[in-house]
Amino acid sequence: MLLSACDLESGKMFDSAYDFRGLPKAESDPVVTENPQKHQKYEVTVTFKDAPGKFEIAKLVENYSARNCMITTNRMAGATALVHYQPEFALQKISDTVYRGEFYTDRPLNEDYYGQGVCQWQNFAISMSFRADSDAKSTYFSEDIDAEVLKKLSEKGATEKLVFYHQKKNYPIATWADSETGYVSLGFTPEHAQKWDIDLNDTFSVEIKIKRI
Repeated sequence: MLLSACDLESGKMFDSAYDFRGLPKAESDPVVTENPQKHQKYEVTVTFKDAPGKFEIAKLVENYSARNCMITTNRMAGATALVHYQPEFALQKISDTVYRGEFYTDRPLNEDYYGQGVCQWQNFAISMSFRADSDAKSTYFSEDIDAEVLKKLSEKGATEKLVFYHQKKNYPIATWADSETGYVSLGFTPEHAQKWDIDLNDTFSVEIKIKRI
């Protein structure tokens, strides 16, 4: 019986980027080349209000995926996934309550990293996390700036403000969570607080100002 080197689903012949079963040969995210002509640049300022203490660790992550490039995550199961690129940066501490930094949404260079064609990178979110200290059990207070917010900042000088809330009881360690690696507290809105029956008097706020520069 002859076995055809044809992808029955797409009708395309397999090339050197794929194995016999049509799985991508790549099994890890690529070492990405940075775009030398970045121009989608933003400044972000984070202000804590009514927080129960200081934050000594602050990190920012640019999240990218390339929807036309795949890696194999489990060859036996035939499982694949999109490739991701998540460069991480420290935010500068301005005061005990204010952090500031810059990020891009076009950092990775579109190149053929796997022989599957040029990977077309897209930023789908900016993530930030703050911790009281480096204790492994310290809570990660996390905020996300999604792509829909960034779309509003297409012109230089455009600004946007977001406000999220966290429960004070989770600072510096959410002891109720019994987590050895640090509980993750995701910022929520007043609408969520009402839905979840959380008293905003028991929270602190995180104000995020984003400016296209």
